[in-house]
Amino acid sequence: MLRIAFLLVLFASPAYAEQYITHPRWDLTPGLTRDLTVRKICRTKWGQDVRSVTSAMKQNVIDAYEFDVKECPLTSLKGKRVRRLEIDHLIPRSIGGADDEKNLWPQCYEQVKPDKSQQENGAHKKDRLETYIHAQLCKNPSAELLEEYQSKIRSNWIWFYHEIYADE
Repeated sequence: MLRIAFLLVLFASPAYAEQYITHPRWDLTPGLTRDLTVRKICRTKWGQDVRSVTSAMKQNVIDAYEFDVKECPLTSLKGKRVRRLEIDHLIPRSIGGADDEKNLWPQCYEQVKPDKSQQENGAHKKDRLETYIHAQLCKNPSAELLEEYQSKIRSNWIWFYHEIYADE
């Protein structure tokens, strides 16, 4: 039943019209976490810490997905139109996601729009969600909330995004 709902979201979303992947494949990216306490998560300066994702791991993910950046939409970057992707953590590092190929997937950047309800689903949108849930977790630290956030983002990050940003 969940897979049927997942397909309906794909067909209903503007991202499907662009025909680039907006969700990881569960068989390749089930989403793995590290054994971190909420306290450790909230004290870490994410982006300034040491990452353990190597170039070889990124290439393995691209190969497993048989992914080509040409599948990504054109976006603006420094005045140029380019296609961009990131090898993203399904469960963000900022809520305990592991630096492991089973937690990585190729995610396209979408064109940023002032009206977020018109913005397609992609790396910018997921980054917005990640920043918000990390802040909420650290504002109300609990292992239960951490587990809930990890579960929701693992299940369907786009649904979770719309749960948080319901007015979009």
